[in-house]
Amino acid sequence: MTKQQIISQTNAFLIHTLDFDQAQITPDAELRRDLGITSVDAVAIASFVQKTFGCPIIMPEIKALITLQDLYDYIEKNN
Repeated sequence: MTKQQIISQTNAFLIHTLDFDQAQITPDAELRRDLGITSVDAVAIASFVQKTFGCPIIMPEIKALITLQDLYDYIEKNN
């Protein structure tokens, strides 16, 4: 899977499932500060990553991710 596919699928999930505004979805957007990701959102993201990309992500790892770019990079590295 290409980096662009990872970004597209992840962004679509954030917009359509977690109901974020498309304008908020930028690589440098901070998950907690800019997007307001809650622990419930983090669980949903972890589940999405596991189901869509086949790479498990545990809560300590997701808490260490600061920006959307960090999330994309994590998926690419562990895919």
